[in-house]
Amino acid sequence: MARLIADKDWSTTPLGARADWSPSLKLVVGIMTASGFPMALRWGPELVLIYNDGYRSILADKHPWALGLAFRVVWPEVVSELVPLQEAILAGESPGLYSEDLPLTVRRRGTNSETAHFTVSYSPVPDPFSPTGIGGVLVTAVETTERLKVEAELQFKTHELSEANRRLRDNRALYQSALAAGRMGTWETDLVAGTRLWTPEGMLLFGIDLPGGQGQVGGDKDEYWSALHPDDRHLMHEFHALAEKQDSFTSEYRVVRQDGTALWLRGHGRVVARTPDGKAHRLVSIVADVTERKAAEDHARFLMHELSHRSKNLLAVIQSISRRTARSATTMAEFEGRFGQRLQGLAASHDALFRNNWQGASLAELVRQQLVPFVEVQGARVALSGPDVVVSAEATQAIGLAIHELATNAIKYGALSVPEGKVKISWALDRGPYELLLKWVERGGPPVAPPSRNGFGHLVIGEMLERSLNAKVVVEFAVCGLEWSASIPATHLVVAAQNGIGPGA
Repeated sequence: MARLIADKDWSTTPLGARADWSPSLKLVVGIMTASGFPMALRWGPELVLIYNDGYRSILADKHPWALGLAFRVVWPEVVSELVPLQEAILAGESPGLYSEDLPLTVRRRGTNSETAHFTVSYSPVPDPFSPTGIGGVLVTAVETTERLKVEAELQFKTHELSEANRRLRDNRALYQSALAAGRMGTWETDLVAGTRLWTPEGMLLFGIDLPGGQGQVGGDKDEYWSALHPDDRHLMHEFHALAEKQDSFTSEYRVVRQDGTALWLRGHGRVVARTPDGKAHRLVSIVADVTERKAAEDHARFLMHELSHRSKNLLAVIQSISRRTARSATTMAEFEGRFGQRLQGLAASHDALFRNNWQGASLAELVRQQLVPFVEVQGARVALSGPDVVVSAEATQAIGLAIHELATNAIKYGALSVPEGKVKISWALDRGPYELLLKWVERGGPPVAPPSRNGFGHLVIGEMLERSLNAKVVVEFAVCGLEWSASIPATHLVVAAQNGIGPGA
């Protein structure tokens, strides 16, 4: 999808040429296409659709035709349900929506309609260039149609099995054959005799092996209680209490087998016989392994939490950049130019993070990405040197902004403002409390002097690094050129291997 988006002629769409997109739109598209989680962006009043690889299966036959089209064109069958919600988000009237197993009737395979279910999150995407401050709606979606079908089939089979138990209660051999043919993990509990009768499939799930499948209820030899996860053992007593009040119940719990393997099971219990006074006598239980489903749900929740956390952090930084830039700008044009450049610098730092799955970024790559818009890196005027270092995500953002501001200052007032000026960026590792020493040294430029007032650039190259990374920053306006250095604690190093990189590396 990243290639399709890059190759598409966007000038024919309401969004216009890609080069003219707002920094917010470019940034969120970069985040979206770098993710494997199904995501789609609906931008502008027309809700123009841009999506990533994970979302293609949701579109089915509508991919790749849907790319760049208005939402009303792509999904006309759900316009009445979803367009008002998205328009309210764009207008700033709604904070968004999260819904589990949302049913929608869609047409995505020819003209046939189907009812599909999705767990979705609709989130506003801030954009300072939009009249409402909201540029679009970011949609994360997981299709749950198949999972719901499986669960419905399991309930249906459970119901069928209960009916079979009623018909075959006096014919245990036929009852056992039916269970074996269904290959369901199941067992029968006799609450009066205090015994259990397991099928082989049920014992396999619980990791137990009992002669003849015979177990017992209660005491320290209760095989069911022993197999339950310690945090879920209380459920066994709850199941027995439920059996006294109702004929059936459903639950999910964990078991730990003897080899240490933990499984999530979804079970359904049904009382098939009661004593004359109404107490539960025989209880049939059936379970299915839902470990993979639980893991997928946990991963989806983790991804949504991470996306929310990173988005909030990023928006806080953008808001800070906007406020600080506005304070120093004297005209709207000056504000737009400075603000746009700083957003591009922030986006370059995020590009470096994407390449390492948000685990950090190569310091050399980060510096290169920040300098590319200004000057040829590793040419006659700029030199990089230092060991192979990967810094944390937090450090990537702070260092990237600092390098961007230093480069901007050098282009306007420093060494890079004259043909003969040069800049050397170097870093080294130490075993002291500040293991990373990063330096920026300018030579051959015009005379420099401290600024008459401290603006956003001074904040970024000094206070922000010191506050966010607990670093020590030194700025010297030497006669021969600006010298800047930052000593950064080892806690912000992800990888530090002594492999030097120098010119030509």
